[in-house]
Amino acid sequence: MTTERNNKGGRPKLADYQKRTKMVRVMFCENDFIYLQSKAAKAGLSVGEYCHQAAMDNTVREMVSPELAKGIRDLSGIANNVNQMAHQMHVIGLDAVKEECIGIIAAISEIINRIKPLHHDR
Repeated sequence: MTTERNNKGGRPKLADYQKRTKMVRVMFCENDFIYLQSKAAKAGLSVGEYCHQAAMDNTVREMVSPELAKGIRDLSGIANNVNQMAHQMHVIGLDAVKEECIGIIAAISEIINRIKPLHHDR
């Protein structure tokens, strides 16, 4: 007894209007191609997909670097501390948490100064 499977698995087929059926050949010199590869790698795309997005006038952005992602996580962690201090200020007053506030401001400044050079060209 043979049963036919309707669902063969895999990605669903694209509609006709979504299929990329036309190809454009572009030539690069060695230096330009290396530059293009590095830009595509920074964006987390293949060279072909990078060129496609650039040609379609989309904004091609770099992926967030691990250093920048760590800085963002650090700032998020400090935000929790700031909320706790705000609560303490309402309960026991500003003078009691003044030193903690100064420490957190210094930590935020240090993180921003560490992130700034990583993200300066945008």
